[in-house]
Amino acid sequence: MNLKILHELDRILKNNPSLQSNKHTFCQVVNGVFDIELNQIDDIEIHALAEQIDRAVLSNYFSKVWQPETKKYKYSGLSIIDEVNSMNPDNVIDIGCGYNEFKGKINNLVGIDPYNDRADISIHTLDYKPDVEFDVAICLGSINFGSSDKILAELENVVNMVKSGGFLYFRVNPGIQHDKPAAKWINFYDWDPIFISNAAEHLNCNVLTLRQDEGDRFYFVLRKK
Repeated sequence: MNLKILHELDRILKNNPSLQSNKHTFCQVVNGVFDIELNQIDDIEIHALAEQIDRAVLSNYFSKVWQPETKKYKYSGLSIIDEVNSMNPDNVIDIGCGYNEFKGKINNLVGIDPYNDRADISIHTLDYKPDVEFDVAICLGSINFGSSDKILAELENVVNMVKSGGFLYFRVNPGIQHDKPAAKWINFYDWDPIFISNAAEHLNCNVLTLRQDEGDRFYFVLRKK
């Protein structure tokens, strides 16, 4: 749950309780406050509405504003291409692939993303249930939004996509807010090395590498047992 959005919705309704009885006006207020473009409110229950707004905020930012900076990262940048290809993988999944930059550069790669139309498959991480197991999963900045429960659920689903002995590459954000106005309402999860090590143990993975990358991001590689 995005608490920033939830608390703002609570403030709005305390100042104007009648909005709950007028979905059209409520929708326009929501669009104005959160700078999104909802056509309608699916559910006026505050937690359900917060989830709808959170999805819209993420979609707006990552489809219209965000641009990749892959080249600037020492560990989780372009060097991954040669490292993954050296394994001669049969199949590779890029989770939250954005503009699908690794397509055609990493062998046998499929990219999924819920917001960018350059992805091979348009789908959220939690909704993707492939019928094959991958040798390698790449998750660069894509599992980074929401509560610990949501992060762990996404991690578990990604680990389930990878075969035993397979590798998982991550870049994560320790809660640093992006400076663009459209990112104001995004809840960036505050990753840290203790959480990473605990999550790896919970998911039956070994931590092969854990480093600080550019921009104070963390880069780590897991191997599924």
